[in-house]
Amino acid sequence: MLVRTFLHFPKVGERRERALWRFGYFDWSSILSIPSPPMWKHFWDDWKREAEASLTALQSFDASYFAQKLPKPFLWRAIPEFTDKTVFLDVETDGTEKITLIGIADKNQFRAFVLGIDDFEEARDWLEREAMVVTYNGNSFDLPVLRANFPKWRIPPLHIDLCPLLRRLGYKGGLKGVEAQLGIRRSPQTQGLNGWDAVRLWWMWCEYGDENSLNLLLQYNREDVVNLRTLLDFAYQQLWQITCERAKMSSLDLPMF
Repeated sequence: MLVRTFLHFPKVGERRERALWRFGYFDWSSILSIPSPPMWKHFWDDWKREAEASLTALQSFDASYFAQKLPKPFLWRAIPEFTDKTVFLDVETDGTEKITLIGIADKNQFRAFVLGIDDFEEARDWLEREAMVVTYNGNSFDLPVLRANFPKWRIPPLHIDLCPLLRRLGYKGGLKGVEAQLGIRRSPQTQGLNGWDAVRLWWMWCEYGDENSLNLLLQYNREDVVNLRTLLDFAYQQLWQITCERAKMSSLDLPMF
């Protein structure tokens, strides 16, 4: 969907983008190969320059370029192009801003980094080599907390916060509530647990060395992180379908990728 996006072009909003699609300009390459209709000739040179710059940035996987250029509500359109450079993130704290656990996954593996047990620098290395990070409510919690604890870390430039995306689709509430609305079931061990339970489990581990509490916390965090993949796929499919409907085009007329 990214290469079909024109919202970062000069003088292009959603209505003009839909008009471009209806006139057969389905991607950046078409701006370069198909002549301009008379009504857009004043913009065409600027649009060609942006098309060339966007293609160059995509070829080099320059995520920072698109993070800066795309309107934030439409960063989701970059998901397919950067899927191989995407991580899913969820952090736990001790009830303050002190991080106790960082859970990270990509499409192949999950790993938890626990305070006092694991080296958080390994989490840093993982994050800093990726282009996109996916969270739930990460704009308000995970990323500010991560930056407060580790101000020198480089967070992936593209950030997809699923909370506002799913809210746009009518799914409101916390992560567990949205999962329930979509029929995503948690394990019996973690069913009903929430963020405050995660704090309690951490203190049970710290104060009493209760390994069962630590293991349950790890399982809880793992499910938080791994379920983000399912939510991301759902949100992307729904937003793409809505985009097609608003453009009065079928998904065959405006392919997803």
